[in-house]
Amino acid sequence: MAKNKKVKKIIISSVIVAIGIPIVIVGAYATYVLASYHRIGDKIEEVNHKAAQNTVSLNSELSVTSFNIGFGAYSDEYSFFLDQGINADGSANVGYYGKAISKDDVLANTQGCLDSAISLNSDFYVFQEVDKDSDRSYHVNQNTILADAFNTFDSTYVLNFDSAYLFYPLHDPHGKSIAGLNTFSKYKIESSERHEYKVADDLSKLFDLDRCFSSNRIKVENDKELVLINSHMSAYDEGGKIRNEQLKQLYTFMLNEYKKGNYVVCGGDFNHDLLTNNPMYPQYTEENFAYKDLTSQQKPDWVNYLFDSDKNSKYDSTFTVIASDNQPSCRGCDLPFTYGVNFLSTVDGFIISPNVEYKSVTTTVLGQNDGFEFSDHQPTTMKFSLIG
Repeated sequence: MAKNKKVKKIIISSVIVAIGIPIVIVGAYATYVLASYHRIGDKIEEVNHKAAQNTVSLNSELSVTSFNIGFGAYSDEYSFFLDQGINADGSANVGYYGKAISKDDVLANTQGCLDSAISLNSDFYVFQEVDKDSDRSYHVNQNTILADAFNTFDSTYVLNFDSAYLFYPLHDPHGKSIAGLNTFSKYKIESSERHEYKVADDLSKLFDLDRCFSSNRIKVENDKELVLINSHMSAYDEGGKIRNEQLKQLYTFMLNEYKKGNYVVCGGDFNHDLLTNNPMYPQYTEENFAYKDLTSQQKPDWVNYLFDSDKNSKYDSTFTVIASDNQPSCRGCDLPFTYGVNFLSTVDGFIISPNVEYKSVTTTVLGQNDGFEFSDHQPTTMKFSLIG
């Protein structure tokens, strides 16, 4: 009998230990993630000076390219664990990977994006999702790769987020990420600053991470400044509430700069549909959205519109939202890319002040065939001039 009691105690103790250890581990991990979460804040950034030209001329044609390179992960066979899509029959899809498929994939995709960008021969470039030292991109320093290629440009690298190690999804953990925004200019950048966006207050902030925009000041021949902004807004906030707050922040900053007499050009990934209800494109409505005939999927929940049904945006009539409809700039990543299946949209583009004259905008097919070969975004280029 005593022996049976002893065996019973051992079994109970073993069960308690078996249950307790995972609880302790999960608790310790949760404590680590919460304790290590931090906001980077507003700060002055270092400029890497290489450009030979000091000032921008008035009334001369200039070009700027905005390109989210997707941390080198998004080959056309890639899907991302946070992306969700809705098929025509209403069934749902969720992406698979938490990090890039391999280091070789990151290197190939980064080079493919870089080759495409260089071929555009723009005066200015604003890149998003450029990793510096991240598990998700196998610690490939994309900032160095880009900077080495644009070695005659002034450049800035602004940290967008520096996250704790995310052990999710369990089958392919996203890991720790250090990622940012790269800006390149053929003209001297006098100064650069990081501006912190508002983000979620709840636990979803651990997945959407930090967000910011950078302002880069370039002298114009009339002693004003071209304020070149590089922006990457939140992607996964439900209902777009946080994104709307971020739009307000950006609008306030841009308006203040314009009132000073400066020229303002903002490029980036706005994570909003820029074409639907856009007065520049009256044919695109919520029922007849752009690229509708090129997808078999329904509009996913993550898509928010920059313009409402009355064709108004957060930017009233002071600023102009410039977006291209010749090609989509972004694909849904709940599935590997198949032309005619994935949801397509334009979330990349530009917002300009009234003293900037828009000339043209186009999105470039990335890679061969149907595009999106090296990223889930494609580069968008605007030609413009500063009104004298």
